[in-house]
Amino acid sequence: MGLERFVRLHLVLVPALVLAGYLFADSLPVIVVPFGVAYITFTGLICFAWVFSRASMRLRSS
Repeated sequence: MGLERFVRLHLVLVPALVLAGYLFADSLPVIVVPFGVAYITFTGLICFAWVFSRASMRLRSS
């Protein structure tokens, strides 16, 4: 999977996971919460870096 495909998939998946985590917070096992937060943080950083690298390339080309 390419980076662009990863980012596009997770721009939809991460908000859904956050919403599900919020709705089912009382029934989630304690071990799931740190892994979920780590996953969402990692994905957020990758998406953030990808968006800003694309913006930087567009600004340089114009």
